Amino acid sequence: MSRLRRLLRRLGHSLTARLLLIFFIGSVAYGSAARYAFTLFQDTDYLRRIVGAHIALHSEYILSDIGSPPDIARAQSIVAKIPVDIRLVGPDIDWSSSPDFYALDNVPFGPLSLLGLGEASRSELEAWARKIENVQFARYEDHALVRLQDGDYQIVFASPRISEMPRRDYSTVIFSLVGALVLFFCYLAVRWVFRPIGWMQEGAARIGRGDLDYRIPLLRNDELGDLTREFNEMAADVQGMLDAKRQLMLAISHELRSPLTRTKVALEMIDDEPARASILDDVNEMERLIADLLESEALSTRHAILRRESVDLAELMQSIIEIDFAQRSEHIQLNLAPQLPRAQLDVTRIRLLMRNLIDNALRYNAPSSEPVQVFVAAAPGKVRIDVKDHGAGIAPEHLAHVTEPFYRADPARSRSTGGVGLGLYLCRRIVEAHGGEMKLISSPGAGVHVSVSLPQMA
Repeated sequence: MSRLRRLLRRLGHSLTARLLLIFFIGSVAYGSAARYAFTLFQDTDYLRRIVGAHIALHSEYILSDIGSPPDIARAQSIVAKIPVDIRLVGPDIDWSSSPDFYALDNVPFGPLSLLGLGEASRSELEAWARKIENVQFARYEDHALVRLQDGDYQIVFASPRISEMPRRDYSTVIFSLVGALVLFFCYLAVRWVFRPIGWMQEGAARIGRGDLDYRIPLLRNDELGDLTREFNEMAADVQGMLDAKRQLMLAISHELRSPLTRTKVALEMIDDEPARASILDDVNEMERLIADLLESEALSTRHAILRRESVDLAELMQSIIEIDFAQRSEHIQLNLAPQLPRAQLDVTRIRLLMRNLIDNALRYNAPSSEPVQVFVAAAPGKVRIDVKDHGAGIAPEHLAHVTEPFYRADPARSRSTGGVGLGLYLCRRIVEAHGGEMKLISSPGAGVHVSVSLPQMA
């Protein structure tokens, strides 16, 4: 018994079993409907015999009641008893129970299609079939009409009465709606089964974009639920490994600062001025590298701490040009939009952002070309900063990667063609920590255009 229970539990947990159950129910429903339709058509011959015999017998009763030749009084008596209209047509009579009875020439009378008498062999016609050879049927303006031929006389019945409209037959519509509903519920069931796949798709996309905090909703207890759980555990493991790597990098950077400081002190004891200056430049470069590493890793944490304050953008940009680029200000053209709004920004990090962007632009701007362009403007709820140089530009295959850490478009990594590859990465981190967006637009020979969009308020 316990083994059977385990088997049933496993089947209930299986996605395959669920799909099979859905298709089984759908196939049973459609199989039952197909069997019913097949049985109906299979029994057509039998129904033809039964219905035909009843029609023949009923025709005898009608002719007997009305009389031969037809009697108007008897016809009126029939109309009074049952809800039909009657018309009698013959050599000496043309009477109808309703003045609005249809002109018989307009009614397309013919044999009843259910009986199929037109295809029956004359030698196989039974007595009932011979009796109803003179019975014809028609459907005209939503009324059913039956015409009996009695010698030279025609007796026509119309049901319901000419003055009444028949009830609509909605069976076809109902069957169609039921079929559509069955298909719709099958669709909903299959969609419910596969719904976690959509969640995993979204989760993979978000985690792939770096949103390692995202977790897929765990609402199912089946194979896809197990896959979702493992997916979330994988994301947590990746996040843990990246956090460990970040902590290791921070620890190494901190530990490197002490020997660098001691090296700078020892350099002061060297009498060879050119050698001392060269070594000191390298040490200072290492210190800047470590500072950039510490800053970028601090901004990479889930909750980067920003010291926001209300900033006058025009004053801040002018101050950066005048103080940080005092020796090169003639190579920079600052364009400030009128009436710039105040923004909630971390001033220290915005200064670092602008120093890196402008320094990059000056480094790659051709000496004989126009100055580096810096634009500051306002947009609804945002401020926009654009820095544009007129240098050699960036090839398309490198453009998507230049904001990655330590990425250099120059494979030789020559110091004469740029830094270590942390400047733009740090800029991107500063912008993202403020909740903004940074885009690079460039092509070979057309310079580089860096566009930064920052929210005006925190």
